[in-house]
Amino acid sequence: MDYHVLRWKFEDTSTAVRQFFVKVHRSSERIPQRPDERTLIVLNVPPYCDEQSLDNLFSRFGHVEAVQLQKNSTDLPVTPSTSEFFRPVEQQPIKGFKVAFIVFRAPKSIEKVLHFADNSGSEVLVLSISKSPVITGVPAWLKERRKPLPSLVELKREIDSFMEDYDTKVEADKQRAKEMVGIPDDDGWTTVTRVGKKRGIRQEDVNTAEAGPLAKKKNSEKELADFYRFQKSDGKTKQLSELRRKFEEDKEKQALMKATRRFKPF
Repeated sequence: MDYHVLRWKFEDTSTAVRQFFVKVHRSSERIPQRPDERTLIVLNVPPYCDEQSLDNLFSRFGHVEAVQLQKNSTDLPVTPSTSEFFRPVEQQPIKGFKVAFIVFRAPKSIEKVLHFADNSGSEVLVLSISKSPVITGVPAWLKERRKPLPSLVELKREIDSFMEDYDTKVEADKQRAKEMVGIPDDDGWTTVTRVGKKRGIRQEDVNTAEAGPLAKKKNSEKELADFYRFQKSDGKTKQLSELRRKFEEDKEKQALMKATRRFKPF
């Protein structure tokens, strides 16, 4: 289905008219938070549009149950964070233009939106109204800057609560793993789980242990060879002496072959 153009402007006194691209949201996968017959997808949403401003804008067409903002139209909805101070990575503020999913209470509301987009003529929607103004620019920056810092007591309380929940979950996972030991699954495989503080022996360690005294002897010989610096120096001296001795022997053989006229270098 093609998108419909929904014209709007920032304020009632604004001369610049902007555009939303809207259509009924339909997905091959069933998403409970976005029922197809009641969800409108909106593209070209600027950064300063938040959930509240879009709720006000589309409420003229019917009761809005939810407004979901995503970076892309293919992103799945995320569960809202209950934390006052922390947000998961997927719930960080979206930078730049975004996509909105408007969930109405009744399917007829979407029909009203599409009808308005196709037959509004010169009428345009207004985003920022007197009872719910949209703050942008320097005022928005100042408002964010003047927010009070979180209370250390409340912050510590939330962190402690999170850690308690985490410890409970970890303990439950350990208990579940213990209960599954020795129980075959549907395919007949038996789960083998080691529960304890000590780590298991790696395969390389097992192979080394099985090698026995022979491996230890070889390692010992490698470790003792050229252990001291003077051993390396003596070894090089002996090697050079041996090379000189062979060189002198070769010279004597060549001289003897010349004397007996059996020297044929080519």
